[in-house]
Amino acid sequence: MTDNTIGIAFGGGGARGLSHIWVMEALDELGLKPVALSGTSIGALAAVCYASGITGAELRAYMLEVFGNRNEVLSRFWRSRPKKFSELSAFHNPLGSWAQLDPEWIAETFLPPAVHRDFSQLAIRTSFSATEYYTGNEVIMNEGDTYKAVAASMAIPALFRPVEYDGRLLVDGGCVNPMPVDHVRPHADIIIAVDVIGVPQKTEDGKLRVFEMGFGASQLLMQTIQREKMRHDEVELLVHPHIGNFRPLDFLKTEEILAASEDTKEDVKRRLTALMEAGGTTP
Repeated sequence: MTDNTIGIAFGGGGARGLSHIWVMEALDELGLKPVALSGTSIGALAAVCYASGITGAELRAYMLEVFGNRNEVLSRFWRSRPKKFSELSAFHNPLGSWAQLDPEWIAETFLPPAVHRDFSQLAIRTSFSATEYYTGNEVIMNEGDTYKAVAASMAIPALFRPVEYDGRLLVDGGCVNPMPVDHVRPHADIIIAVDVIGVPQKTEDGKLRVFEMGFGASQLLMQTIQREKMRHDEVELLVHPHIGNFRPLDFLKTEEILAASEDTKEDVKRRLTALMEAGGTTP
């Protein structure tokens, strides 16, 4: 193999992003360490775990232990619940009652304890994408509190409340940069981009509810943004895990999502090995 460096852009997509784990495992098994990571939403979670020294296999075991057990999820909600319900659902900011769950509380409750709490502690250059609500501008988060940054990057409007960060009100990075390839492009020779957005899925009963329509519209918007960005920056290795049958909030289907996307690991190993042997260009 050549000495080409590797960067990974982990895309947003809710529970579908559990398949990011297979990309991590592929690099682990090849003995390769990326020099730069970026992520949006669930991709930010994958990036901060990897940059904290958590292996793909370790993250897979953790996610199966937590989300593979409905009782464990409920137990964590119960143990870490706010003292008052108002602390969970209300947020005294200009958006008023529009806000819902607190993403910072979710990050504290469900991120692995081994995740470093400050960007300066991470072993790999890492950044997340978030969106400034009142301007629509992207905010690149690469310093300070990692937990708060992950929370801001995954603050999906209508599901999570916005995150106040340095005087700005931030929401999900998928609104502007669902797969932040441009964050890692200047720092690596080979860019692996992992697309887990998917498209809206039919519900089991065939009924389309308002909440699901909102999620579906967001997915379509992110797909449009991503396609346009890829027109201007074609990556060396674009990964599409097999996660099309799952919806963004299917975290309790962790085992099924991982099983459906398991072939991602061998696919990435094969394609990345070919790239490295070809000197970083598609053979």
